[in-house]
Amino acid sequence: MGVTWLHRAVYRVRQFGSALATRGRPLAEVERVEVRAWLPTAAWPLFDAMPRNDQHHSLNVLCALRASGHAEPALMQAALLHDVAKSTGGVTLFHRIAVVLLKTGRTDWAARLTQTPAPTRGALCYPFWVHANHPGLGAGMAAAAGCDPLAVTLIRRHQETERSTLNVGTLNVPTDRLLAALQAADDDN
Repeated sequence: MGVTWLHRAVYRVRQFGSALATRGRPLAEVERVEVRAWLPTAAWPLFDAMPRNDQHHSLNVLCALRASGHAEPALMQAALLHDVAKSTGGVTLFHRIAVVLLKTGRTDWAARLTQTPAPTRGALCYPFWVHANHPGLGAGMAAAAGCDPLAVTLIRRHQETERSTLNVGTLNVPTDRLLAALQAADDDN
């Protein structure tokens, strides 16, 4: 348990530093071309509307997947859009820090939020509800934008299981193997 906690703490500190470093930096043109190559035309506005730090994170996830030998279009779409719903729900860096802190003391809070109806947009708890429900919300957005159905499934499931509980060598279902790869790349970036 101590190693897992330490790994998550290091990951979160690194993620916070990366978010601050990329907050104002737009993607380079070559990076934008890379993203457009993987996304359906109707999905580009979803990616383009994401905060810059989220764009960089998603592109880093895609690059990590490619570096590990993946080139499945659905997986690349999921890499780019797995956190897209956070940007539409007002989830800020403050909310993300609060979520991390809440999870350390109250591990059940996110599960409770996923089972409650959406609060009114603009309510203080709305961004927290969006954060807890972003996989399903993002999957709906990706589906509406014409993404591959497998990408939609991967987005919907991307936070279903902790990386440490997946043993890629024992997974038989191709979707589960892609999900494990997405989760690992997301966790490392």
